[in-house]
This record gives sequence, structure tokens and C-alpha cells, in this order.
Amino acid sequence: MKIVSIIIPHYNGKDLLYNCIDSIYNNITIENFEIIVVDNASTDDSVKHIETSFPEVIIVKNKNNVGYSGGCNIGAENANGKYLLFLNNDTEHSNQWIEKLVNFLDDNPDVFSAQPKILNINNKEYFDYAGGAGGFIDHFCFPYVKGRIFNTLEKDTGQYNQQSKIFWSSGAAMIVRADIFNQLNGFDEIYFAYMEEIDLCWRAQALGYKIFSIPDSLIYHYGKQTIKENTIKSHYLNHRNSWILFFKNSHTFDYGILIIKRLILDWMALVYSLLTLDVRRFLAILLAELWIIVFGIKIINVRRNNHIARLDNIYRKSVAVDYFFKRKKYFSQIEDSKSL
Repeated sequence: MKIVSIIIPHYNGKDLLYNCIDSIYNNITIENFEIIVVDNASTDDSVKHIETSFPEVIIVKNKNNVGYSGGCNIGAENANGKYLLFLNNDTEHSNQWIEKLVNFLDDNPDVFSAQPKILNINNKEYFDYAGGAGGFIDHFCFPYVKGRIFNTLEKDTGQYNQQSKIFWSSGAAMIVRADIFNQLNGFDEIYFAYMEEIDLCWRAQALGYKIFSIPDSLIYHYGKQTIKENTIKSHYLNHRNSWILFFKNSHTFDYGILIIKRLILDWMALVYSLLTLDVRRFLAILLAELWIIVFGIKIINVRRNNHIARLDNIYRKSVAVDYFFKRKKYFSQIEDSKSL
């Protein structure tokens, strides 16, 4: 058995993938590891380039684009590691960042997943959009992270350099225990992309496991390379998937009034989109709401097979209200954040 299987779901971006793999080799000292690239039917010559440049890398070729969640699950099926490290192809890395994650899981058997600190590769003084120093969620299922709330990125001044319990680790770079990942049946492929890692971490915590941020492990992330920012698709997936999270995992006691409040927030977002002439966001929200109406029963059926638990590290207010109305732009300003 390998110590760690590094699984990279991939769709186009030959140079990004090459740089990612090259950075792994330049910054790892573990000898007993494997790299698995799951190609989601790329239309460039990524696969051929990697086969030539890194012949030892395992490449799984999909006939169709099955998304991040599907690609990761297929990679896990082909993995032999005690730990699975899911990694975006648009990342570069610091020395021994993988070893620090592996050592932490070795020393903490009650931890299911951990993530490194993730900074923006284009501005390395600032946190990255995807993950920062660890993720959290409010009870309306709006995610936020240490270092980024909505579109506001914080400068990294060492303010989040302590190892700490978080709610979710970022799919841009997350290590998990393979046996528990398999017990949870992997990522839920209903998400396709965005928030599937939150769902996975939520289900692991419902079984009693913990999620941690390990900020002395450091990587850099380009971000928004596969699905471009501010498109109908990106807005749609983010909005739809937060609803899926809510219906699938929230404790029964959180239903009812929360659904009404969440709908009010959605209607406010629709009005705001109209006032700002943000047609993409307006259409995306409408499409997401329609999907939930049509396929809601499918989510409820999935929920019946979940172990539902009322977790104590969900923010019991609205991060959207805090951000847009109370002008709280940073994690440290969010009420109760220090107790999360």
C-alpha cells in the first residue's frame, strides 16, 4: 500500500497540469506515493504531454467530462494509498507540504480531512478564493473561509497560522483517509463541481470525525481555470449546490423557518441582480430554483440514506446579511467566529 495517492482531476490546461506535477516532484520527500491524473475528456494534448514528460504517472482517461466529484471518485477507485490527496491541476506548492498533512493525520486518528493554507498564485500576499485557511458555513448553507468572504480576499499577515478545527477542507487541496472516504461512498456526484467537498466533510463530521486546517503546509492556487468566474454556469452551480447541501444535510430542527428565510435571501439576490443589471446571476438563480423544484425529491431520497446530526460548528446566523448589510468583510469580524 502507498502512503498517499495524489489524485488530480483534469480538463484541459496542458501547461497548468505539467507545472502542478513538476511542483509535486520538486517538493516531496515521501518515496511511497503515486500520482493519478483523471482526464475528463480533455480536448487539448494534455494526456500525451504528461505521458511523455512523466511516464510514471497513472492516467485514467474518461470518455466524458464527469466533473470534479466524478473525476475524484474514479481516481479513488484506482488508488492504493492509505490517504487520498485530491488536488486541483492549477496549483503549485511549497516544500514538504504533503508530508505535513500526512504527519498530522498520522498523529490524529479522529481527523478525517485536512487542508493546507492556500494563497493566490497571482498575488502571494493574499489568500485564495478557494479555501484560504479553512472553510466554514452558515445555517443557510452559504460557505465562507478564513481569508475570504464572498469576493473579499484578506492579506495573509499570519493571522490564521494556528492549526485549527474547521468545517470543511478545500477541494483545491484536501487530504482524506481512504477507508473513511470509501465508507462515505466518496463525493456525491450530484454536485458535479463546487461544494462537493463541503458535503463530504459534513457527512464525515456527522460520524464524529474532525476537519482541520494545517497552515504551515502551504500551496498556491490560480483558481477559476476550469469553470470561469462570473458565468451563468458558475453562478448556477454555486447557488443550486448550496440548496442541495441544505436539503441533504441540515438537521430536521433547522428546517421550516430557515427555508422561508433562505427564500427571502434568494429573492433579495434576484432583485439586486436586476437593479445592477447582472443578467448572468439573475438567470443562474432562476435556473437553480427551477432545478430544486423539479429534482427536489431526488435530494430527499438521498437524505434518507444519510446519517443526519446537528453539528455545533455551523454559524447560526447569515454570513450574507453580515457581509452585505452589516459590512463585515473579514472572518475575524463575523460574530461567533472565534468560537467556531
